[in-house]
Amino acid sequence: MPKFFRVMSLALVEATVVMVIAGCVVLNPSTRQIQTVASPAPKYVFLFLVDGGGIPHLEITRQYNRHVHHEGLVITDKIMREGSVGLMTTHAANSLSTDSAAAATALASGCKANIGALGMCADGSVTPTVMEHAKQRGMRIGLVTNSTLYDASPAAFVCHVPNRRHYAAIIDRYLELEPDVLLGGGKDQFLPKSRPGSRRRDEADVIAAFKKKGYRNVTNKQELERSSHGKILGLFSLKEMRFEIDRDKDIEPSIYDMTRATIRHLHDDNPQGFFAFIENENVDTASHLTDIAAMIHDYREFDRAVGLAYEFYKKYPRETLILVTSDHETGGLGFTMALKDLGSVKSDNQAAGTVEDLKKIQSIAISLQKASQMLGRKPTAEAVENLMRDHFSGFTLAPEFKEAILARRPLWRTLFIDPTAHALGMMIASATQAYWQTSSHTNHPVTVAALGLGAERFSGYYDNADFGKQLIAILNGN
Repeated sequence: MPKFFRVMSLALVEATVVMVIAGCVVLNPSTRQIQTVASPAPKYVFLFLVDGGGIPHLEITRQYNRHVHHEGLVITDKIMREGSVGLMTTHAANSLSTDSAAAATALASGCKANIGALGMCADGSVTPTVMEHAKQRGMRIGLVTNSTLYDASPAAFVCHVPNRRHYAAIIDRYLELEPDVLLGGGKDQFLPKSRPGSRRRDEADVIAAFKKKGYRNVTNKQELERSSHGKILGLFSLKEMRFEIDRDKDIEPSIYDMTRATIRHLHDDNPQGFFAFIENENVDTASHLTDIAAMIHDYREFDRAVGLAYEFYKKYPRETLILVTSDHETGGLGFTMALKDLGSVKSDNQAAGTVEDLKKIQSIAISLQKASQMLGRKPTAEAVENLMRDHFSGFTLAPEFKEAILARRPLWRTLFIDPTAHALGMMIASATQAYWQTSSHTNHPVTVAALGLGAERFSGYYDNADFGKQLIAILNGN
């Protein structure tokens, strides 16, 4: 394997780290203490989770917005500058890295969990999640994702199951707890076994069961926009929802659209307040596929959704808490220095990422997932050439990348999920110097941006279980 393929990001983005550390009191994760001074509990809580989004993902999106669209980023320009910033570790109880189940359990329940467990602590104990606390307080609750509704991150906030793949049990728990808002994909597990597209093992019609409990079921963007009050179940795709770069904007709602509807349903005529969990899973999925263009598009839309919460906060600044964080970093992403070719290591044969490289990324109009699907599991040389001509005309596919696509062969030990997507991803990296270390999760710490009532308690350097403990304490006025 040529050394060129092993050129990866060597450090987190310096500017962002400096910004984070400047606003933090650094604490040892093992000695951080939860504050117990009684204080007013927030009436409105937004927890935004950008799944898989590390510091480099945030910074690259910020630079892209600035140089390509001449725009700012709400997360950095509003939430971080006006509020508090922290750094949070992400490892699981039984692994130095994590999966979304263990990470979300720590955020929701305040305890370390093993890989794959939902709402169950590593010591075998089960504690109420922050959303269950909110429900007990009489607050409305909402779960929003562009993944499947039964996926690990939203499920960990209301479920207690030993395995994240116990989908029927997760959906049964939703039906029992009755969140006021449920929006996302995953209709396949709500349909009876005999219906087309179903992946259930029984004939339970879960959509009908939700309707009996007073839920309105919506299936597209127009129906969502027309909904105004009451409990709502939105299922917009059989499985995961599409990447923002591929989304049919007339039919499928974005994370921004779903957030706007969530605020409307949770806030209208509601004296008790609400807790809204809003996740963009597509940043993680794009990063698993080493797809920087799809990642940026979805991160930008996620930031727009955070902007809706910020506008809400300006109306209710003394009653609102906004938290923006991630469960883990995916991909080991970063702009770096690389050789133009393997002929020399001299400075005139080296290249670093520039603003022009961001513009190259802008030229990509489809996700690498879609490109891989277009080529199929038995791609031909002609099909690859047509794909390059129609969708990647500004890039050159090196022979070794084309061979990997045709043979469906992984490029490297850490790039193994989709050989076609990874070969195209490394082609883009070669042209832009935005490299990926892996197609999986890393142990990088992630940022926590907080604004509003109790935001100052999320500064510092701490573990994700401490985040969960702190959030539960704040919600209960401790």
